[in-house]
Amino acid sequence: MSVAYTLGIANAAPEEAARALAFDDPAALWHSHLDALDARVGDALVVWHEVVTTMPPIRNVALRDTLASLGGLRRSYDTRFAAHEVPCDIDYQLSEPVDPGLMGIDYVEAYLVQLLNEARWIARFDAESCVVVLERICPDYRGLHVNLYDLLLPHEDELLSSLFEPSS
Repeated sequence: MSVAYTLGIANAAPEEAARALAFDDPAALWHSHLDALDARVGDALVVWHEVVTTMPPIRNVALRDTLASLGGLRRSYDTRFAAHEVPCDIDYQLSEPVDPGLMGIDYVEAYLVQLLNEARWIARFDAESCVVVLERICPDYRGLHVNLYDLLLPHEDELLSSLFEPSS
């Protein structure tokens, strides 16, 4: 399955797969696809870094553990023997789940894009105000497998108004 995923034919019809494999130098084809996967890992880590730097410092164990696991993507992703597998422990639930049919780096990329969108929305607000809201509505938001965006979204007006309140 790893080879088929790497070559982009994991879900291809037999005729389509045969066309994709009709190449004069199969080894060169294989290595070009491995290089493409390596580039995608690098691109995913750029998005991961943006998530890490964008997300306000709101403590949540599932988010922290997921981000730590994703940060080790280059080290944990076996493009030769397990390219089709999601190479990270992803415990943090997204507001909009990623298509469970996605495999390997496809899943990781989709997950990171959605997480970045959620992080950008949360980052619009003061982290301290977010924590105040979270502690009031879900006192164990730090330890539970909850989505911070989902918890904060219904309180957007409150968070916006806290941006305009004078500091004490």
